[in-house]
Amino acid sequence: MSEQYTNRLLKIATNHITQELDLFAREYDMTWMQMSIIDYLSRQGDKEMFQRDIEHEFFIQRSTATVLLQRMEKRDLLYRRSAITDARQKSVYLTEKSRNLETKINYFMKRHQETLEENFSSAEIATFEKILKFYIGGGES
Repeated sequence: MSEQYTNRLLKIATNHITQELDLFAREYDMTWMQMSIIDYLSRQGDKEMFQRDIEHEFFIQRSTATVLLQRMEKRDLLYRRSAITDARQKSVYLTEKSRNLETKINYFMKRHQETLEENFSSAEIATFEKILKFYIGGGES
């Protein structure tokens, strides 16, 4: 198989996953990225989270994260306030509106993972994750 073929399949798979996530998120008047951030923050427990944590987790630029979080604040999905440890930084918190959605979102995300695990062995998933990390790392193994 050629690299172009693999890259094309990866792009098609990415588009399909994004469409599926968007379809679910639209049911709750959100984007898949907003839904993913709610899922991520809800799984952090009481840990203080910052914008930079979201930037790192989703590999997005500061400007992208700023706009995304501002939109989420405007829609009452999260709020920010001065950090406990450093008043120059802002901590990110889920609102009650997001907390009311988190069970549905977490279940949806968990089901996606379970579907993978039902169809592929642990070794196959580990190989797939290794390939994805290769691509994320810019082609370094």
